[in-house]
Amino acid sequence: MGAIFDGIQAALAAVLDLFYQLIPNFGLGIVILTVLVNAALFPLTLKQTRATRAFQAIQPEVRRIQKEYKDRPEEMQRELMRVQKEAGASPGGCLVPLLVQMPIWYALFRVLGLTQVNEAILPRVERFLPGAATGDMVPGILRWLPDGSALGQAIAQGNTDFLGMHLSWSPAQAFAEGLVTALPYLFMIVLMVATQYIQTWHQNYGQPKAEGPQAGAQSAMTKIMPLFIGFISWNFPAGLVLYWATGNLFRLGQQVLIFKIDGRPTPVASSGDKPAKPAESGNTTDRKKPQPSSKKKSRRRRS
Repeated sequence: MGAIFDGIQAALAAVLDLFYQLIPNFGLGIVILTVLVNAALFPLTLKQTRATRAFQAIQPEVRRIQKEYKDRPEEMQRELMRVQKEAGASPGGCLVPLLVQMPIWYALFRVLGLTQVNEAILPRVERFLPGAATGDMVPGILRWLPDGSALGQAIAQGNTDFLGMHLSWSPAQAFAEGLVTALPYLFMIVLMVATQYIQTWHQNYGQPKAEGPQAGAQSAMTKIMPLFIGFISWNFPAGLVLYWATGNLFRLGQQVLIFKIDGRPTPVASSGDKPAKPAESGNTTDRKKPQPSSKKKSRRRRS
């Protein structure tokens, strides 16, 4: 498994090196790579979204089956499997795409982030940083780039400017140089956090508010997680923050596209919801008595 993971990191570094040869801008290379990776994973993301939506749609039926067959676990399992099969809500549809995507995302995190030099990778790092020693924290991509790589030399020398940022610097390093220097880094963090909140808002728009302790915990996690990522990114290289922000923007557009293809999820009624009773047609308490016409009134006067 370690060899496969190393192979993914090496492939991603090779692609970034190729982009740098075509367009000598490390930031543009990160943006293009992030878009290409997410676009390649779009079919899996679409499959996962549809499977998750199917699971949400059958929850009222699942709760009914669990309540009706609570004393007959074998029948309950058969009924649950039947409902899931009819709805196309297979557990693999939710989990397999995520399991495929996670190693790629983590490999990108390792390639664009920092890694600690040990004896095994020291010879690779020394090609670009002759004074490197074990225990040093260096850009992770340096261990995967070939000898003489122009991208490796640029990263080692700190020539990674993009939109007013040195992508090998962290926001904390930039802030040490002054607030003005740190402004592009701070804007990137704000963009990353804001796009994650917007994505969550767009996903839940029009859906009924979930109830219960589990829903409350999930809601709190949804609010805290973007802030937590923004907090820890203060000490991460700006190139990694750029990758996160670009990925969030792409996934937001991807989510809009999925909703356009499949429509918005149908709101799922909670177990306690009851359909409203229609108004009774025979109820005359609020009806007004018909008023006699003017012709009828005149006839009564004559009589």
